Amino acid sequence: MDFKDIKGKRHYVYSLTEWEIKYPESKLVSWKVGLEGDWVLTDDDHVVQILKRANYGDMEVVRCITGTYNVDRDIEMTSEIPDNIYSFSKEDNHERFLKKKKPSTKEFLFAKYIAKGEDTVESYLKAYKTNNKEYANRRANELLRSERVRNMVSDEIQKILDNEDCTPSYIIRTFKQVADLAERDTDKLRSLESLAKIAGLFETEKKREELTVFAGFTEEQMKAIGNGATKKLGSSTKES
Repeated sequence: MDFKDIKGKRHYVYSLTEWEIKYPESKLVSWKVGLEGDWVLTDDDHVVQILKRANYGDMEVVRCITGTYNVDRDIEMTSEIPDNIYSFSKEDNHERFLKKKKPSTKEFLFAKYIAKGEDTVESYLKAYKTNNKEYANRRANELLRSERVRNMVSDEIQKILDNEDCTPSYIIRTFKQVADLAERDTDKLRSLESLAKIAGLFETEKKREELTVFAGFTEEQMKAIGNGATKKLGSSTKES
């Protein structure tokens, strides 16, 4: 479970599984309808306590350890704990999320699972400890559109390749050997096509995406990335 100390008091974010083990008879409601002091469900199936619920003019506000939210806005409460829980910055969360440079621990875990070839949704479910697959699918796609997460995935893929002594020169050499020695034309053509992609021949936007797939992203992950900027394997750096 995650937690944060506010004014000397510790407040927790439980996964739904942790909460059900600790309080099996508890009845939970959505954060949008819970009262001050209630423990409620976030949109990614975690449990937090409503620290304050109040009206400010025409606006009804809920504050939890995961931030402050306008109940009437079409927004989601996640289990991420922000630096400032009193800010309404969650409402422009998408832009801030994409621009953020330093990855969280959960984002790092998500990138490791992706790099190992796990399904994007399963990777999110494991990293963020939620059972909500529909929510996990949306959030996993958003993560793969962010530059910091794509960089981490590329870094993790590179580590896996390095551990297997699978260097770029080894890959290129192997493709060339197949192209030179293959008896079947189809095998020869596949190897030549891969070498052409690596060399950047006939490069178009589509070819650049295909090269990124070759570098380690699956086609499913590339669909999630959509029109986001792509990077070749080994060209990214990770902030500490």
